[in-house]
Amino acid sequence: MRAALLLVAALTACTPLPVPSSAPAGGVTPDSAGLQPGGTDLRIDFGRAQAGVIETVSRLVGSQPADVTLIEECGAGPVTAAYWRNGLTANFLDGDFVGWTVTEPGLPVAGGLSVGMAPPPVQMAETTLGREFEQNGVWALIGEDSTDITVLWSGTTCFFR
Repeated sequence: MRAALLLVAALTACTPLPVPSSAPAGGVTPDSAGLQPGGTDLRIDFGRAQAGVIETVSRLVGSQPADVTLIEECGAGPVTAAYWRNGLTANFLDGDFVGWTVTEPGLPVAGGLSVGMAPPPVQMAETTLGREFEQNGVWALIGEDSTDITVLWSGTTCFFR
């Protein structure tokens, strides 16, 4: 009996995260450690395998990525980026989930940030990309021609400064 339970536990660890039937529209909330699926305490944290993350996120958001591409010239090394139409991009390095970006309004990020909103009253850093700030491990960019947040991210990205 104990061996059977161990076998089931081992096999379960190899399958994608289950998708709760109560997952809200949008399905995931990006945060500083990865992605939080709606309606569950299960997580998609940085370090998970690329195939399982893409499959699970696709089920949660209701569509396959619009594109999966290899970006060879990134500071961290070649990054594979999976882009969904809701503005979420998941970044993978050597097959592991290492970061995300959000570039479209409508996908809220942990802590209440979203693309298109005015930034909270926090200290900004001027960079070659524009004005940036960090809040609870999530970074935000206010583009050069904007007063609102244009990009949110956490983990590894392919931004060049």
